Formats: sequence, structure tokens, C-alpha cells
Amino acid sequence: MVAALYGTNFGSIKIMQEALDPSVAAILRFTLALAALSPFLKTVPRDMIKPGVEIGLWVAMGYVVQGIGLNTGADASTAAFLCSLAVVICPLLDLFAGETVKAKSWIAAALAVFGVGVLEIGGTSQPSIGDLWALAQPIGFGMGFWKIEKVMRNFPGKGPQLTAIQLVVVWLTGLIWALVDNGGLPDVATVTESLSQMPVAVSVVWTGLITTALTVLLQTTSLGVLSSTETTVLYSTEPIWGAAFAHAVLGEAIGMNTWVGGSLIIAACLCSSVDTTGLQEVTPYEVFPGSYSNRIRKPRG
Repeated sequence: MVAALYGTNFGSIKIMQEALDPSVAAILRFTLALAALSPFLKTVPRDMIKPGVEIGLWVAMGYVVQGIGLNTGADASTAAFLCSLAVVICPLLDLFAGETVKAKSWIAAALAVFGVGVLEIGGTSQPSIGDLWALAQPIGFGMGFWKIEKVMRNFPGKGPQLTAIQLVVVWLTGLIWALVDNGGLPDVATVTESLSQMPVAVSVVWTGLITTALTVLLQTTSLGVLSSTETTVLYSTEPIWGAAFAHAVLGEAIGMNTWVGGSLIIAACLCSSVDTTGLQEVTPYEVFPGSYSNRIRKPRG
């Protein structure tokens, strides 16, 4: 469900940014997201604040480059596929942390790089500066994802609290971005006029409450219950939903390069995430104990 919901995020941002500056659109959605989860700030453990702030900074980076990328030429479908590379970043972080990285992780990285290449140079349109910004998404989100898993091990059951801390940092980052981008507070009249357009207003509410507050909460909480392997496999379907939403709502064309490049990236995600070491060989009789082919026939006498 998280992957499907988050897949709609890219197209929704495109809709918002047709009428709002990226920084203004960001601060509006982050304000709604923080307001929804602010009650959990009262029960945040003191020891969780520092790692929560660090995670928030990485996640904020992902959101900022995502907004800039979509505003400077990146298609919503391409941005979704590039964002999915976050699940390949995690094995690289494990390597830098001194942990053993399996060969499948390097295969996944190669597939991912090849997939990005197909996305960027295999289509009819030229790569844009927005694609470069979008390519930075997995660094921010991947680092945040990796650190959330480790923090949740020490604070089981505290997913809402960790999510609330992240959103405080994300909101502050969005506020600074908006102030710098506009040379002060955004013009209220202009923002109000933009929000009078129903698609824009709906997109702000949707991205704030659903694809930010709810998805980050579910993502953080799931990492306290599921293993990273299970979670990343589920997230690998996100770009499919993103491309489908962009095609249906924005009319973005999905060319062969998008399907091929996207398939390679998803294959990389699955290769990086699926662990086959626990699989064991079973006989057909063990799977289908009552099947006719496995019954022992006694000779008639």
C-alpha cells in the first residue's frame, strides 16, 4: 500500500508546481504533514532526538531534490524510477560501514546503473537537468531508510515518534527553502489564488496527509516490524504505480525505454533485496502431498 500511495506523489507534485513554486508547494505539504503527527512529539524519548534529526535531514534532502527535479524537466515517471534506486544504496552503505556485501548487491548496482542509462539515453527526449536532480533522490531517501532501520531496533514501537521528529526537520528545511527562494515569506495572495484551483488544493492535501504523513509513518513503523529485505521488496513496485499515475493523470507518454529501463531498475531492487539463502529444496510430494502423481501404486495381485 505504501508503494502505491507514494507512487502517486510524483504526479501530484507536478500538478502543484504548475501553480506554485517548488519551495512553496513543499512548505504547504510539510505543514499539513507535521500538523497531523505533532501530537506524538510529546512522547519522544530524549535519546531518539539526535538520530531522528539526522534522519530528518537526509529525508528532507530527498524531498528538496525531488521537488527541484520535477520542476526543472524531470518526468514524473522517470523521477519515480530514479527514486527507487534508494533500495540499492543500502548495500553500499553497509559496505562503507564495514559489513560484508554479497555479490548479488554488486549485480544489483550494475543493473540499476544500466537501467538509469536506458531511461536517460534511450528515449526520444533529451535528458534534462531535472533528471540530474532526481538522481540525487535515492541518496537522501536511501540514507534515511538505512538509518531508520537501525534506530527502530533500539526503539521498538516508537515509529510514530520517530516519524514526528523527521517531519519537524523536514518542515524546518522546507521553511528555510521557501524563505530563501522567495526572499522572505511567500506572497499570501498568490498562494491563496493558486489554492483556489481545485486540482492544486487537492494535490496539496493529498501530498501532505497521505504521501508524506501517512507514508512516512507506515514506512518507519514497518521497519520496526518487517525485515529490510521484506520492506524493500514491497517498495520496489513504487515506480510502476508512479508511471501509471503520471500516464493516467498527466498524460505522460511511457516509451519503450521507460519500460526497459524501469524493469532493469526493479530487477536491481529485487536482486538487492531478495535473500535466497534460507530457501531449501523440496520434493513435489512435500508441496502437494495428496497429488495423484506422488501416490505409490501397489501392484494388483
